[in-house]
Amino acid sequence: MDNPARASAIRQFSALTIASLALIGPLLGMTWASIAAPTYTHTVANVTPALLTAGIICAGGTAVGLALLPSFFLGAACGYLLPGPWPYIAASGGIAWATALGLTIGRLFSTNFLEIVLQRKTDWWTTYQRLVQTVGAFLPTTIALLRLAPHMPFALTNLACSRLPISSVSTWLASVLGLMPRTLFAVYIGSQLQDWQTLFDLQRPPWELLLSVALFSLLVYFGRRAAQKIN
Repeated sequence: MDNPARASAIRQFSALTIASLALIGPLLGMTWASIAAPTYTHTVANVTPALLTAGIICAGGTAVGLALLPSFFLGAACGYLLPGPWPYIAASGGIAWATALGLTIGRLFSTNFLEIVLQRKTDWWTTYQRLVQTVGAFLPTTIALLRLAPHMPFALTNLACSRLPISSVSTWLASVLGLMPRTLFAVYIGSQLQDWQTLFDLQRPPWELLLSVALFSLLVYFGRRAAQKIN
C-alpha cells in the first residue's frame, strides 16, 4: 500500500473510531454510573453542597466534554444529588465547562478530517452542510437551535461548531444558551424522581407527575419546532 492510500485508510479508521466513541461512549458511561451509583452515593452524603457542586462541575463537565457521559444525564444526576438551587448551578456550570472543553478539542482537528468524521452518517453530514451554509447574524441562532434539538451527539456537535466562521466566545455562548432548556429540565426530572418508584407512589400529589409529563411534552414540541427550523 502506497503512502497516500495508507494515510487515507488511517484517516478513515480514525474518523470511524471517533464517530463510534461519540455514539457509544456516553451510553457506556451512563450505564456504568447508574450501576455504580448505589454503591458510592453514600460517600457524598456528608459533603457540603458547595463542594459537591464544584466537584460535579469539574469531574462531570469534563466527562461530558470528553464524550464519556450524556449531557442530559449530568443534569439529572445534579438534580438527584443536590438540594435547593445547587443542582441548577452545578448543571449549568458543568454544561458550560463541557461545551468549552469540547469546542477547544474540536479546534485540534482540521476541517477536512472533521468532514470525514461527519460523513459516517448521512444525517450528520446533512446537518453540518446546512450549518456551514448559514452566514451572518443568524449563525448564533442556528447554533442555539442545533443544541436545543440535537441532530448529532454532543461531542460531534462541538467538533462541528468549533470550525464555524464565528468567534469562540459567540459559539460557546450560543451553544450554552441552546443547551440550557433541556439541561434545566433534566435537573428537574432528577430532583423529582430521586427514586424511580415514586412514579408509582399513590400518596404523592398527582399534579407532580402531570407537571412532569406536561414539561416533557413541551420540551419535545419545541425541540421538534427547532428541528424544523434547522432543516
